[in-house]
Amino acid sequence: MKYSEARGTNMRLGLSTECAVLTCTFLFVISENVPVPENVNLISENMGLLLEWDPPQNTSDVLVNYTAELKGWKAVYEPVCSKSSSLQCDFTNSVAIYGTYQLRVRTELQGDTSDWVETEVFSVDEIKDTHQDTSLLSEVPTLSAFSLPATIGPPHVELRSSKGQTEVDITDPLLKKKNLRDIFGIGSIFYLVRFWKKGAGKEELKTQQNRVILPQLEPLVNYCVEVEIAYMKNKTSRPSNVSCLTNTASNEAQAWFISALFFISCLVVLVSVVMIFLAVWYGYKLYRNIFPNDKLPEVLKQNLVSRCPAALVRQEFTETNEPFFELRIYEGKL
Repeated sequence: MKYSEARGTNMRLGLSTECAVLTCTFLFVISENVPVPENVNLISENMGLLLEWDPPQNTSDVLVNYTAELKGWKAVYEPVCSKSSSLQCDFTNSVAIYGTYQLRVRTELQGDTSDWVETEVFSVDEIKDTHQDTSLLSEVPTLSAFSLPATIGPPHVELRSSKGQTEVDITDPLLKKKNLRDIFGIGSIFYLVRFWKKGAGKEELKTQQNRVILPQLEPLVNYCVEVEIAYMKNKTSRPSNVSCLTNTASNEAQAWFISALFFISCLVVLVSVVMIFLAVWYGYKLYRNIFPNDKLPEVLKQNLVSRCPAALVRQEFTETNEPFFELRIYEGKL
């Protein structure tokens, strides 16, 4: 009886031990089989920071949560998104522009967790393409995420045309950390303005002004414009949407019209000078014909005197110059 009881006890202990072993083995298998998030991408746009991922395979019918953490200057990981079902985590408010950070994310399934998927150490403004071979997913406990290059969003572009000129108005993208010129400096920001008409090649204009008048455009021709922002020597933003506008007619006079107007003006001045000269000349001749300077012939004078002696005598009297002597009187003491 005692043997039977002991045997029964041993059997129960054996079963319990076996169950415990099976249970531990099952939990271990589950823990080992919790898949990591797939296609983990680190995205930085407009100085924001976002970690995105896809759910593991064969988990579409299961509630899966994720935890994403950040390690900064404190050198310890701190949770930013905990037990969230979202497939992304926004770290923008937890990072500075020029700080160095490391992120990681893991899957949480029915109380168990997967391995961490970690990024490399990075700075927000210098994120580079560091894609790792996905064949390492099942071979290493800590994995590297796929980091997309940090980008600046496209600028906003508006076109206006007036009097044969087209103006491009550029607005910087709205950054999540300060503004573009405060971060990179005014002297480091350039706008690459590309414009073209249908069937022709693109022309590029580089400027630091956010308002630009496109040079040498033809009137009543449709032009398209695209703008990029150049910063930090060799980096550019995403290009803006292509905007098109028909250039208006010019109110300025053409060169041939100005030349013709100048020629006509010179001709009018020349004709006017000639006409004035002729008018003065013929007027003078007419005056001399009416009031000549020549004296009357003696025969004509005698004829006139015989006909009108009184008038001639009066004329001779008025024209006679009588001699006179000058008399001066001096007053003084002798």
